[in-house]
Amino acid sequence: MSVTDGTTRRGAGYWAVVVLAVVIVLFGLPILGGGAYLAWLGGSWYYVFAGIGLILTAWFLVQASMAAVWVYLVTWLGTLVWAFWEKGFDWWAQVPRLVAPTVILLLVLLTIPVLRNAAARRAAPRSGTPAPSVAESAPQSAGARRQRPGGTIIPTAR
Repeated sequence: MSVTDGTTRRGAGYWAVVVLAVVIVLFGLPILGGGAYLAWLGGSWYYVFAGIGLILTAWFLVQASMAAVWVYLVTWLGTLVWAFWEKGFDWWAQVPRLVAPTVILLLVLLTIPVLRNAAARRAAPRSGTPAPSVAESAPQSAGARRQRPGGTIIPTAR
């Protein structure tokens, strides 16, 4: 994001992340809804938690937060545990349970550079001048010394 005349411009990377977030939420809503119905019928609660994880991931992606990666990683690990708990090591039974979540995991991992850049921009000072350090902004006590840029120490008046 660069700020020009008070407006915020977002690059192609951010918009690609938003598109991924929309796709993830389009998967997450029916998984959450269907999972709630399944849980109400006495079935597995996995889909409720997976749906919540997907929706939270999408939310954090739109916010350009690295939390999206961590939330989805936890969701994917939960999916992995659930898949092996349900079907064991039957690899053909694992394909429909793990391929799509793993593809989404790879896409979420590809967003890391965009999310890190957004975090770095949020951490950077907003104005053109750098923020003063603690030493520069703290009042100097009696007898304190100042230092010239070349390294020469200048005693202050008492």
